[in-house]
Amino acid sequence: MSDAVRAFLFRLDALLRRWGPLALAVFAVCYYGQYYRSGLNLGGEGGTAAVNAMRLNDGLLPIKDTTLNYNVLWFYPVAWLFKLTGPDYLALRVYFFALCLLAGLLGFLILRRVTNLGWLALGAGLLIVAIPGMLFRNYQGLLPLLNAWVMLHAFVMGPKTGARKWRWFAAAGLVLGVTFLVRIDEGFFFTVIYLGLVALYPLGVRGKFLQRLPTALGGGALCLFMAAAIHAPFYADAQRRHFGAEFVGQYAILWNQITYEITRRLPGRHAPESSKAQPAGIAPAPRDGWIEVHWKKTPKNWVQLARGEHEKRAELDRGGRPRRGLSDLFRQASIYDAVFILILHLPILISALVILVAGSSLAKSLVTADAALKESSLACLATLGAALTLFPQYFFFRPDTPHLSEFMIPFLVAMACASFYALRTAARTRWLLVRIGGAAFVMLCVLAEGLFVFHSFPKESAGTIAAARKRSYEAVGENGVRVLLKKREQERVQAIHDLVVSNSAPGEWVVTFPYSPTINFLTNRPSYLKNLYVDNASAERNFSPTAIAQIGEYNPAVIVIDQRDINDTEYSRFKNWAAPVYEWIRQHYVRVGGDLDLDENEIYARPDKIPPRT
Repeated sequence: MSDAVRAFLFRLDALLRRWGPLALAVFAVCYYGQYYRSGLNLGGEGGTAAVNAMRLNDGLLPIKDTTLNYNVLWFYPVAWLFKLTGPDYLALRVYFFALCLLAGLLGFLILRRVTNLGWLALGAGLLIVAIPGMLFRNYQGLLPLLNAWVMLHAFVMGPKTGARKWRWFAAAGLVLGVTFLVRIDEGFFFTVIYLGLVALYPLGVRGKFLQRLPTALGGGALCLFMAAAIHAPFYADAQRRHFGAEFVGQYAILWNQITYEITRRLPGRHAPESSKAQPAGIAPAPRDGWIEVHWKKTPKNWVQLARGEHEKRAELDRGGRPRRGLSDLFRQASIYDAVFILILHLPILISALVILVAGSSLAKSLVTADAALKESSLACLATLGAALTLFPQYFFFRPDTPHLSEFMIPFLVAMACASFYALRTAARTRWLLVRIGGAAFVMLCVLAEGLFVFHSFPKESAGTIAAARKRSYEAVGENGVRVLLKKREQERVQAIHDLVVSNSAPGEWVVTFPYSPTINFLTNRPSYLKNLYVDNASAERNFSPTAIAQIGEYNPAVIVIDQRDINDTEYSRFKNWAAPVYEWIRQHYVRVGGDLDLDENEIYARPDKIPPRT
């Protein structure tokens, strides 16, 4: 390569390092502007965020009056947005697209700081913006990157001393506190990472242990103090409005859930069969008799399975979606389906390699007091650890494209960091095996990301522009719902809207089972359900009698039932796992719109709402 070409590439990379954030912002505005109005998922999380935000603005208490499932900062920003714009579906979408851009910018900043390569940082940022993860859950991709960014500056490769150092410690604490206020479980995971970084901070720098120990202890203390301090206004507000006990209690519930899930997955351990042995907030395992009775309402061969298969099926129904293993790879109908199985499992191999190599390098750096080696090892491990906080959700509970796409946002950054150090090490060594190993690792990471893009970019559930495909028909509803859909989608959504509105008056209750709160937002009809989400994996043991009693008490004008196999099992259809409720509704309500093509939605109106025939 000539000196002129080398100089040009250097100047070009310098321009990318400087102007990359602006390029990302321009790309995001143009890209998201193509489809910010496209699509409407009646069973999506956008409806939950919107309905709960409206409830909060109407004075209902978080956790106590309406189940949030996540912590308050998942919903407060949406409530604040609605105070400015009014309940507006398009404003909600723009807000979450802004979070997607912020995640892309953080990915760029992290890689620019770690690698000093503008092209690599910008490339990763563009991929994050292009495949931003499931819309309305974009906190998930953002939080790990935000934590990784402050962790790197506070504990790994930031300023060594001075006021700036302490400002980064304070910023790390604030970010940790925000993480807890959005997702408590992820807050616990990150606390473990932060404590590990505090413990490692004074080690591995020759002759400076005693000098760095007070900084580590003081920085860790400041970090935890700031995490607690940012909780103070939220706790004070909860106390003032009399839901302080519920606000604090959810932390214990999530801690119990984490420890329960960890222990039940250990070798030789089994989930408790009695609900008394399970922590609060965990759906109890169905009893054998209960399973047998309800399975008789589903395909007949289910009740004839061996005991081991019964237990396997029960485990799937308790825990969510089934996950296809590597043994299923060659039984798929298409390469596209086989690729999905690969990208579900490749992160395990890549993570294991990073932990093995970077962990060994970290151990070596602590023994030899090699500060540079420690920094590079910790950069790899910290970014990987941030990504792995999302691993349990996508791998154990929801092994599908939407949740995988969330995980791959921080994992892309972790792979880029590890690949940079692998190539740098390979270039500096004379050992052939190290060179081959470094190149092979980079190729593995490129393969994983390439397969992920191949599978996910064509799917709108990954948040991509695929949502705009063939969507040009406008569906109109209440609360700023003016979205573009495919012709058949538009006809279905508009029909559901019209049926609900024509059979209910403003202010009358409309209930959706098991999970379609977007219908409430679309029609501007309230729901009395405290928890907007319920399925076979989360329903309490007494769900059916409670639901029937509530219908009798509140007398909703319309009930909408979504009969999808919500967890990819036949049993997870509402008519199967909630058969008593379904039969009660069919006996006491009248189905309307049954002659229309509403997919798997069934709409039932109270008999007095049905106009007499003429």
